[in-house]
Amino acid sequence: MHPRDRAPWVAPPPPLVPAAPDPLAGASVAAADKDGVTLDVRTAAGRTGILRLRPATGNCLRITLRLDGVPMAPRVSVVTAPTDTRCTVEQSPDAFTLHLESLCLEARLTPFAMELTDRHLRQATDVSDPSGRRTVLPLGVTELADGRLAYHDSWFAEPDEHFYGLGERFTGPDLRGQRVDCWVEDAQGSTGTRSYKAVPFLLSSRGYAILVDTTTAASFDLAHSNTGAWSLTVPDEELDYYLITGTPAECLRTYHDLTGPALLPPDWAFGPWISGGFRPDSAAEVRERARRIRELDFPCDVLHIDTYWQRPGCWSDMEWDTEAFPDPRGLMTHLAGQGFHVSLWMNPYISVDSPYFAEADRNGWFLHSPSGTTWTGQLWGGAHPDSAVLDLTHPGAVDWFQERVRQVLATGVSVLKTDFGEAVPAEAVAYDGMTGDRLHNLYPLLFNDLVAEVTQETAGHGLTWGRSTWTGGQRHGAKWTGDSNASWQDLASTLRAGLSLSFSGHPFWSHDIGGFHGAPDPELFVRWAQFGLLSPLSRFHGMTSRLPWDFGEEAYTAVLHAARLRTSLLPYVRRAAADAVRSGEPLARPMALDHADRPDAHAADLQYLLGPDLLVAPLYAPGGRRQVWFPPGEWLPYAGSGGPITGPAWRRVRIPLTAAPLWLRAGAHVP
Repeated sequence: MHPRDRAPWVAPPPPLVPAAPDPLAGASVAAADKDGVTLDVRTAAGRTGILRLRPATGNCLRITLRLDGVPMAPRVSVVTAPTDTRCTVEQSPDAFTLHLESLCLEARLTPFAMELTDRHLRQATDVSDPSGRRTVLPLGVTELADGRLAYHDSWFAEPDEHFYGLGERFTGPDLRGQRVDCWVEDAQGSTGTRSYKAVPFLLSSRGYAILVDTTTAASFDLAHSNTGAWSLTVPDEELDYYLITGTPAECLRTYHDLTGPALLPPDWAFGPWISGGFRPDSAAEVRERARRIRELDFPCDVLHIDTYWQRPGCWSDMEWDTEAFPDPRGLMTHLAGQGFHVSLWMNPYISVDSPYFAEADRNGWFLHSPSGTTWTGQLWGGAHPDSAVLDLTHPGAVDWFQERVRQVLATGVSVLKTDFGEAVPAEAVAYDGMTGDRLHNLYPLLFNDLVAEVTQETAGHGLTWGRSTWTGGQRHGAKWTGDSNASWQDLASTLRAGLSLSFSGHPFWSHDIGGFHGAPDPELFVRWAQFGLLSPLSRFHGMTSRLPWDFGEEAYTAVLHAARLRTSLLPYVRRAAADAVRSGEPLARPMALDHADRPDAHAADLQYLLGPDLLVAPLYAPGGRRQVWFPPGEWLPYAGSGGPITGPAWRRVRIPLTAAPLWLRAGAHVP
């Protein structure tokens, strides 16, 4: 096999196969007061431990289970629970009821079982098939093959229940019937089950949500093994999760309260971004792109320069290739004078051929294998030398890398595209003692935190344009959906992945207009551009040209129209974005977010509201026609034939190539 044919490194999750569950058999109340209930518990196999139920917010209960004798390993909590919420508890000899402002939980002690009475949500404690084989994993533990414990819990699912969230899911926002592992990976496209972005936040159409506080590979079985229940499995030292009640929007607001607000991107970030693409570049070519954009009066606020601003093979050194870019500061000044902000690509892997590799290796700044040697691997599919992964738990590595970022930003660069970050092997060992199975999902947060801190210091904002993330990653502002192919199928799966992110507490997402791999035909490029320019953030980028004037006059006219429409809508978009940051709700609102009680809304997973009043229904197949579900109310077509449409209703619509797939809510104040 030629080296270039080898697949890039994809760090798989550690095996997780619970075989013989040991469920909780009984419990006794050790303490009950305004701060919650503490229970001494025992399992069927005789293990003992402590289960705690504590108020977090008025609609959120924190549930933690820890068994005795389980050694603690270095771990990081990514959830910060408020401590000022109180509850009331009513007790009887074999039960208790815990009341919060908007939540009521009843628990039976022997055999132990819980129920959210106001949601008719019951734990699934003893569900078996006719042969007696247990088909769901009840609250308890399983010992894995390597001796670790995995905690699990299960709850009954209603036949018409839908599940959303868990990060970026190319398979579609509605996850019912799927088994999802929350493990960030290089997805290698956008039509499979792997994901760059995982968030163990599960949102139900029945009016509740679950947020697991872990960085391990939490796994969710969503009516997959048993159509009447869902389960979560967490290979951590303790089970720590939050049970939230409310509408989907209310549950997202509570996620915001528990994990922090999203970063509001600066105003210029909401305008179009244009990239030269993942291919050799130079200062002369960048200047020519900028000249051409302004000559044509094509809207553009950010010019992105991808990987090749650095020397090939040294793509994390954070040093300009001075042959191709002899005067970076002069280039930045020139572009700023034309009204452009500049974005640069970066990643956290250091090539063995880098002049900085020996220094970093000598100082212990890389992740290590269990034997103590520096871990290196082929992270570029054979196209470039082996690389090591910077250990972002090491203060020295962080200081060194931040200084390199600082020097680049000081030349006048506005923002960095934080690519990769998904390659930490499960068996790796970090400076602080954390092993890869805990660090892997945490690493994208550490990487983006590092860059965001310096960007805030140098450029006055903390925006990064990132590919991978975990719980709380909304604080970095922007995420794009990775390396899609230039196909209609990938356009549709990219749209669904974005809406899945909307359900996962990430209000600002984008994608590569036209797809990353391959070359789109003019119709696909136009329809993807119309979708992209009505997404929360907009960027043209790919392996080949995504410059709109390279696709023919008809296509260019249509894309220019969509770009000018984006510009005219920017006051509305920025206002809606600020509201999203305050509320925790997304900027691109899936239909099921506001209409969880309407079956049609769950089926309409290829459209969304941009803010409260713009209905966007991208074309995802050639021909200019598609089915659109119109929510309740009256909707006015932005362009094309037909008059107002009153919802709720499905309509098959025709959208000319030059028209944006957009409708306005009647009576709304939109420019």
